[in-house]
Order: sequence, then C-alpha cells, then structure tokens
Amino acid sequence: MICALLLYGGKVIAEAKTLPRGYVAIEEGRIVSLGEDWTGVEAHQKIDVSRYIVTPGFIDMHTHGIFEVNFVEDNLESMLRGIKHYFTFGVTRVVASTISRPLEKTVEQIKRLRRVKEESEYCALLHGVHLEGPWLAPRCQGGHSLEYLRLPTEEDVTFVLEEVGDMITSVTFAPELPKAVWLTEALAQRGILPIIGHTEASYEEAERVILAGARHVTHMYDGILGYRENPDEALVMLPGVETAVLYYDTVSVELIGCPIHVPKPFFQFIHKVKPMDKKVLVTDSLSGAGMGEGTVLRYKDGRRVRVIEGVVRMIDEDPTIDGNLTGSAVTMNIALQRLREYTGISLEEALRWATLNPAKVLGIDHETGSIAIGKRADIAVIDDSFDVQYTFLPGEMVFRK
Repeated sequence: MICALLLYGGKVIAEAKTLPRGYVAIEEGRIVSLGEDWTGVEAHQKIDVSRYIVTPGFIDMHTHGIFEVNFVEDNLESMLRGIKHYFTFGVTRVVASTISRPLEKTVEQIKRLRRVKEESEYCALLHGVHLEGPWLAPRCQGGHSLEYLRLPTEEDVTFVLEEVGDMITSVTFAPELPKAVWLTEALAQRGILPIIGHTEASYEEAERVILAGARHVTHMYDGILGYRENPDEALVMLPGVETAVLYYDTVSVELIGCPIHVPKPFFQFIHKVKPMDKKVLVTDSLSGAGMGEGTVLRYKDGRRVRVIEGVVRMIDEDPTIDGNLTGSAVTMNIALQRLREYTGISLEEALRWATLNPAKVLGIDHETGSIAIGKRADIAVIDDSFDVQYTFLPGEMVFRK
C-alpha cells in the first residue's frame, strides 16, 4: 500500500495495545494501518520517530486561552492568529471556555468563536464552547465577578440556546440554584453536556441534577465546597456535592494539572476512586499559558498579571490584591508530566486522562482520542518528558519542534 504519511519506529500508544516499536500509516487524514512491521508500507512522506512516543493528540475541554489568546474577550483576528499555539503542546482539540459576563456580551463572543471555527485553517482544533457561568453559586464564584452571576431563567437560557446553541458543547452551573433541574434537562435534550461546578450544593441537590443528566464536574476541588457541618449536631458532617459525584460512576471529574489548584493527594484520590474512563485532565488556562516565567500581561480592563510557576497572579499596588491567584498558566504536556509524577501511574493510563477520556465525555471518541484504524489522525509525538516534537491535525503536520 502507498499512503500519504508514515510514522515509524517509535513507541505507539495505540487503543488496543502499546507497540514498543511500531508504525502508523495515514491517508486523507485518517489512520489506515498500524502495527509492528512497516516493511512494504510505502508513503509519500516518512518520518522516523524511533526516539519518541506516538500518542493521540491531547484534548483540553476547559481552557480560556493560551499565550496572548483570550477566548473571553479577544477579537476575531487575534483568535485566528493565536489559536495555533495549542499545537506547540500537543493539543489537537479544545473547548473554548467563557467566563461570567453580561449574557449579551457572552453571546457576541461565542459568535466570534463560531467565525474562528468557520474561517480558521485549523477549524478542526476548536470543538466548541464551554459556557462557564453565569449560573454559579455566589460563595463559590472563584474568578467570576459577583455582579454578573444570575439565576437561570427560561428566558435567558432560551436566548442563549437560540443564538449560539450550535456552538455550545458544555455548560457549568450550580445545582442548588432554582430551576437547576430544568436547566439540566434543557441542556441534555439539546445534546449539550450539563456540568456541575462553582457550587456548595447538598448531596440531594447534586443528586437531583445527576439523575436529570449532569455527567461531569468542572475543576474538582476548585470552587466546590463538598461537605458542611450539621447545624443541629456539632462536629457531625453532612454529605455534599463531592459525595454525590464520587458515588455516581456515571459522573466524570476533571482536575487542573497544577499543584497550586490541586494538591498532590487529590490526584491520587481521584485516580483510586473514579472509574478508569471518568478521569479527565484539563488546564483551565488563561492567556499567559505557555509563556515564560515572569511574563507580564495587561487585560483590556487595565488589570495587570504575571505568570509565576504555572499560575497567573495579580499585580497591584494594593497589598491585599497583589499576588492573588487569578488562574492557571499550565499547558497540557506539563499537566501530564505532573499527573504521572503525583500518581505513579503508567504512561498509557496518564495519557487516557488527556485523550480518550475527554473524547468520551464530549461524545467524540468515535472519531478521535485514540490511535485506531479509521479514526482521525490527530496525533502528538512526544519524548519521555512529554516535550512535544510533532503535532498532526488530522494527518497534516501543524507543529514541528
């Protein structure tokens, strides 16, 4: 056979098994053959990857930006120019995340993201939009401004879905808010993933939305208050949202691959208690991710921030504000490196957290997320330290170190 591209000689992390020295043959953006013996496989382009690992491309289902790109407020031209930075870190699919703002502005921004998907030469990279807010619990606001948080109403939800429902992949909301069950059902009926997050819900409130179709948790252990003291019994704890999402195996959880946001024991705990396909690694990255230590950025509202040790912190003359954590600057390859370091799990299992598992959560595992015959050739080639050497989307080289 003659194919367009042959990657050969490297460790291939295929869906069925790991090939210590294998090959992947690609034609028209799809994987057409793979195995251990590439004798007789002809290709228009051959790449010797014998020193490297061939893995499915990484999927980041929660990211607000990277480098100078800001999905929350950037114009079309900036996003079209900058979205390719994800390839540098082996990412072949992203879900662009919003933040709580006036709904009209959020809808306008999602329309810009629709144009990115339509006009970018890398349109396959942008899977859709994750609507994070404004239907969140005020006490668990995190980086969301209180002034923009609101209760879900049928009028607001209908407005958003009618205007940009085609672009929305997932929605994070707090289960304790009024009409949360109705919201869950409305999203599920549209094929949009209902996500629990920024919440201090009781066990019962969380369980109600899980039964209604909520299937995922936004950045577990960040913006989530899981337990509370029984007001009628001193030192007796009541189960909360954490108990519910850990009890129900239908619910997947995501962890930010950053030691500031998620201490090491939580990685070990989630690895132990959740089913193999219900653990997802994300960056929740802001603009500044991937940039050098000490990089200073200025937001459109005038605020200044600095990248420090994988997170973004405020710069302000007010000592009560200066140094405050604003978000993550981690990249997916570094997040994977930390996951392995913290848990000691195998390379294959760690990669699932960033490839096949998010693909399953998003419902796209039939076409991407693993190296298997017939799937899109969304591939990253990495070294033992997760340093990315090549990225292919789908089957076209979009990054080479």
